[in-house]
Amino acid sequence: MHSTDTAESQRLAAVHALQWLETAHNEDFQRICRLAAAYFKVPTVLVSLVEQDRQWFPARIGFAASETPINQSICALTIRQNGVMQIPDARQDPRVCNNTLVTAPEGIRFYAGAALRTRSGFNIGSLCIIDKLPHELAPGDSLVLQDMAEMVMAQIEQRQMLDTRDPVSGLPNLRQFLTDTRGVHLDSRAPARLMMLIEAVDNHWQPDDGADDNFSALRSGAKRVSDKLAHILEGVACLYQLSEQQFCLMLTCHPDRHQELTKALVEMITQPFPTQDFPLAPCTRIGVACCLDGSQSVGNLLRKAIHAASAAERARSRWQAYDESRAHIHRRAFSLVNDFSAAMEGGGMYLEFQPRFNLQDGRQLGAEALLRWRHQHFGPVSPAEFIPLIERAGQINHVTRWVIDRSLAAVAQWAHDDSKVSINLSALDFQGMDIAQTLSRACKLHQVPAERIEVEITEGEWIREAPNVIGQLQRIRALGVDVAIDDFGTGYSNFAYLRDIPANVLKLDQSIITDLENKPRNRVIARSVLQLARELGYRTVAEGIETFRSLSLVKSYGCHEAQGYFLSRPLPAERLMRGYSEDAGQDFPLIACG
Repeated sequence: MHSTDTAESQRLAAVHALQWLETAHNEDFQRICRLAAAYFKVPTVLVSLVEQDRQWFPARIGFAASETPINQSICALTIRQNGVMQIPDARQDPRVCNNTLVTAPEGIRFYAGAALRTRSGFNIGSLCIIDKLPHELAPGDSLVLQDMAEMVMAQIEQRQMLDTRDPVSGLPNLRQFLTDTRGVHLDSRAPARLMMLIEAVDNHWQPDDGADDNFSALRSGAKRVSDKLAHILEGVACLYQLSEQQFCLMLTCHPDRHQELTKALVEMITQPFPTQDFPLAPCTRIGVACCLDGSQSVGNLLRKAIHAASAAERARSRWQAYDESRAHIHRRAFSLVNDFSAAMEGGGMYLEFQPRFNLQDGRQLGAEALLRWRHQHFGPVSPAEFIPLIERAGQINHVTRWVIDRSLAAVAQWAHDDSKVSINLSALDFQGMDIAQTLSRACKLHQVPAERIEVEITEGEWIREAPNVIGQLQRIRALGVDVAIDDFGTGYSNFAYLRDIPANVLKLDQSIITDLENKPRNRVIARSVLQLARELGYRTVAEGIETFRSLSLVKSYGCHEAQGYFLSRPLPAERLMRGYSEDAGQDFPLIACG
């Protein structure tokens, strides 16, 4: 037995589920109105749906307004009873005599309405007939009006069925899911709720149904999955089909048993089922989300289940539960991607410069431009985190242009005319922009000779696989710009591979240089690479110099240049060319020459 408040909430939910009728013209409703007007010989017929604050009319004849306030609704009285409510003369009826639709000139005098009753027993509105003259229904007319009201409800239910059911599987769809969960509130007093998002995925072992295209085959596979799911979940949970390949269900459970219930459901769903020829497992991917403390909405729970299904796809597993820690990483990544454009314009993103020194005489030769980001909420963000995000967001070209512009603006202010700036490029820069042209324009804008620029690329198969990379690098070298292979000594590192790349600088990866004095194997590698690189005509740079011993070793191996924290930490542009770094561990010229 429903309480009054609960029953009214459910009645209103049933009306809200029909909001699409407000904009969807239905000629069948109009025909019923015309039929009622002709049969009862009245000028006005309304199909009225009654909400909390208004009534509105999916169909009407002889009435201009598409809705009225609830205080003008006589149908609001009709839905409080079953059968037909008749008012022979509204001006004499104390219930409605003060209604403005009654007191108006040529207002309502006669009214008769039959409630529109759902299968669940809720009166959602009425079919009413109205006249400007008082009179009464003839014997038997109440039954006719009720029959016509049932015809309206049949049309509503038929249209609702088409609108809230998948046409192939017959399962309730996303619209029905939203309607059914509209009044569901997850609070601390409610049981734990388990949401499962099930995706039908392509199964290349499905028997041929004679489908003549991929779409038909995919639809056939989804139909098999929907049939299987509907069968095994019958009496367990209501299954919804959200899209062509997505299904979901929601269950209540004891908080301590949600993992047990999840495993049981996954086992049920993924069990093979017989076909005409061989057992076939439903080819599905499942995402699970659970609300244990009542702090989440149904929509948020569904969103988490969708994310969990995506995680299952990436992990190539049958199912995944939503991971809050992983979700935190995704939310942070999403925030960073959204914020980086504003950071470049607002000063949150900036450049620092890592000085580079000549190992023979200790001169500062220039610096590597390093992109930094101080986020307004997260604080300092590592380039190792945000650069891959910017690349995946397809915005790395925009960032590279920004770095080139800011780097050359800094170089133009440096005191030494021969100092160079080294700029890192992404592999994706070679796909989305003409780097040689970008560099040329920036040099002209800032009046910086191209010879004062070095670009760094990380070696890899991408250089050979993309046919335009070598050509772009050749055009860059033709400008006078140096090309450096960064992180040499890892990955695809080999000199035969470098044969086709127009580079003139090799930068040894810091994983080889760091702790060089304590790793004999690294010393052999560093000495051999530096010797061969020098013989092949490359200028060599050692990255990651952190100790005096490492510095002495790479100098003794014939390395030309070095950079690292022992020599100087990255500096703001204005501090870079004042002389030797204030942060250097020692007076560098003495070390280099000593």
